[in-house]
Amino acid sequence: MDLVNLKPTGTGWEFATEADLEDFVWANLKHLFGLTPLKRQYFVNGQYCDILALGKNQQLVVLELKNIEDRYIIQQLTRYYHALQEEKPFADEVDYQKPIELIAITPNFHRDNFTDRIYNHLSIRFFEFAILADDISYFLELKDLDNHKFFKINIPYQQQKK
Repeated sequence: MDLVNLKPTGTGWEFATEADLEDFVWANLKHLFGLTPLKRQYFVNGQYCDILALGKNQQLVVLELKNIEDRYIIQQLTRYYHALQEEKPFADEVDYQKPIELIAITPNFHRDNFTDRIYNHLSIRFFEFAILADDISYFLELKDLDNHKFFKINIPYQQQKK
């Protein structure tokens, strides 16, 4: 795996860019979620889905990643869901009889995200991430906010050039 660009913050570490976060999650989809990568930055209905993947039994999974809190992540995933249901891309690989799974990944969720999710009829999973460091290693800690399970994976770190 390629080295990942991280940068220090006042309280810890973060991915240098959202693209760095996406690169890391894409490379580790199988390990983190048990998913098979399908497509990145897929253009649908005027928008780009960060990651499309295949879940169990050919279920389409959409992952939307944010490197910072985003108040409108639910609305974004809802638009992707609608467009993907209309276009049905990758029909040879995806079983559209199964519901499209939606996953939001961000370092923290805005309180409005929880309210929006309550009143949205779609099932949207929330994962918060943090970058942890010890004296020699960096890790991505991913927390499933629905079942409170934690996942931890090593990040091959590269210091940002100044």
